[in-house]
Amino acid sequence: MKKITFLLFVFCATQVFSQDMKALKATAMRDAQAACNATLKQDFKTLLTYTHPNILNAAGGAEVMEKYLESTFKQMNDEGFVYEIAETKSVSDVVKEQGEHRCYVENYNVMKMKDKRIVSTSYMLGFYNETAKRWTFVEAKEMKDSGAIIAYFPDFKTAMKIPENTMEMKDIKE
Repeated sequence: MKKITFLLFVFCATQVFSQDMKALKATAMRDAQAACNATLKQDFKTLLTYTHPNILNAAGGAEVMEKYLESTFKQMNDEGFVYEIAETKSVSDVVKEQGEHRCYVENYNVMKMKDKRIVSTSYMLGFYNETAKRWTFVEAKEMKDSGAIIAYFPDFKTAMKIPENTMEMKDIKE
């Protein structure tokens, strides 16, 4: 009887854990797409709610970062840069590493700049904030040893195998 009770407990615990991970994966997809939508709308205040706090702190806070994004996008827009598509295509399995839930998301982007169209697939590393019940993201390529932001994440390690970004530039023939 003890063995059956134990096996039943293990089965139930596994099912609950699996459901929790599916729910976290679904919220990662929701939040990553919300960040993409904010990028398309140039709604930087919303976008920054999905940016990891370590990045915001390193930049001097959300207000400083928002002003920087506004001026950068204005300059890009003035030069003919337009985001045409920004969407989240997929979310990896959620893992628990170093005491936090993480995943990576695959984003598909199409941008236009003058007579060129840029098509890219990029990856963001997601961190789940238990308190806010929201995911925040950083560029995955920047979290590698040679990345520009890894220094803001002391002792960061991951076993996730995050694919490399891809980018293709094409002439627009209209």
